[in-house]
Amino acid sequence: MNKHSLKEEKIKNMFDHISHKYDFINHILSFGIDFFWRRRIIHLLDKFNNKKKIQNILDLATGTGDLAILLANRFDDANIIGLDPSENMLKVAQKKIKNNFLEKKIKLIQGYSQHIPFENETFDVVTIAFGIRNFQYIHLSIREIYRILKPLGILVILEFSKPSNYWIRKIFCFYSHFIMNKIGSLLSNNHFAYNYLKESIKSFSYCGKKMNKLLKYHKFNTIYMQKLTFEIASIYLLNK
Repeated sequence: MNKHSLKEEKIKNMFDHISHKYDFINHILSFGIDFFWRRRIIHLLDKFNNKKKIQNILDLATGTGDLAILLANRFDDANIIGLDPSENMLKVAQKKIKNNFLEKKIKLIQGYSQHIPFENETFDVVTIAFGIRNFQYIHLSIREIYRILKPLGILVILEFSKPSNYWIRKIFCFYSHFIMNKIGSLLSNNHFAYNYLKESIKSFSYCGKKMNKLLKYHKFNTIYMQKLTFEIASIYLLNK
């Protein structure tokens, strides 16, 4: 097992361990702003889909299923697949899907983004919310996304980014280091998890132009990009 596979396994085990408290801690630490950010994905799909019928959606790194549920509630005729490596996160997602009476619309699969178990040109839309920075084989994963998207299919990525304003960047660094890390560790009883999340945000280098350059290298066309909430997060909307 190489270093990427070892890290991938460690990350999966981390999410398995914190899955039962993940939503609660996440919403506290983001002050609920993550709800707004995910809803922005729905709005942009409405705006840029050009009234084409969306039949199949793949939500990669679906976690506890928040985005998959939003997608199912908005796109009545779509079948949604949520894929994630963490078995325990998917168990939490399945309970939420059942509580929302969406079992017929959303199917969950345990798996990795670098080995998407579907045929070429299967999906109209692929979404990734706060998951791409955890991809250990990012080039393989993006190639897989391109492969399973239909021609002119849409890819939407929501991810943390680095604020360009010096003071906002300093405040965000302070918050993620001293508050997010400490409170997350205390509430989850897992120091590694929230230290990893802090470091993954800090070290993820594919932001803004660099993200667009990466996706252009893999033949995606950028349609729209938007920075959110003082540039703490960004949305990238692209097509094949």
